[in-house]
Formats: sequence, structure tokens, C-alpha cells
Amino acid sequence: MRSGLVIAGLLAGCVCAPAICAPTVGGQVAPPKSFAPAAAVNLENKRPVALLAFEIVAPARNGAPERIVGKLAAPLAAGAAVRLPLSGEAGCEFEARWAFDDFKDAGVVDLCNDGRIILVD
Repeated sequence: MRSGLVIAGLLAGCVCAPAICAPTVGGQVAPPKSFAPAAAVNLENKRPVALLAFEIVAPARNGAPERIVGKLAAPLAAGAAVRLPLSGEAGCEFEARWAFDDFKDAGVVDLCNDGRIILVD
């Protein structure tokens, strides 16, 4: 059985012309919201087995090697949740790597303005 990584809340947004759906302030189009990476990740294990390892990795940039910015300290039981603080890192796109008894995998996550990650079957 293979698990998937679900990032909750990232699909919300406007899919129409900016002039039609852009927010306004006093009749003027409001400036776009800035995107900032989450300061922590809320990690939920909804699989029936324990999560053995999980880490968030900042990609290599400008000659600097990739860097682990958040890591699970101990296995996470099935059905449990934990908040993982992230060390300061610019950007929105990170790689999540995880391992269970039955498999391990990785995937790209966008943590700007949403730091919730749910692992499910």
C-alpha cells in the first residue's frame, strides 16, 4: 500500500481575470498579499502505521547545498499529529521526505501561508 502526501488548503484561490476578482480597497485594486513561508509545519499521520522519519529540506540555492530546516525528532504514531518548527529559510518551495516501515518517499511542498501536511493512504 502506498501513501500520498496531501497539503491541505493550497488549492484555495481565484481562477478568474484579476480585474474581476481582485480585492479592492477604497475602489482601488489592493496590492497582492506577500507570501511568507510558514514558521512551523503541522504534520498529521493519518496512516495506520507509525511515521518513522520526516524532514523538510530547503533546496540548494546559489551554490549553497540543500539544508534540513525541519525534522521529526521521534517516530509519530498512527493517527497522531505534531508541530515541527522550521529554521528560518527564504522561499516557499521545499522538499518533504518521509519514511514508514513499508516504504519511503519524497515530494515538493509549497509552505507559503499554509504549513499543514497530512500523510494518508
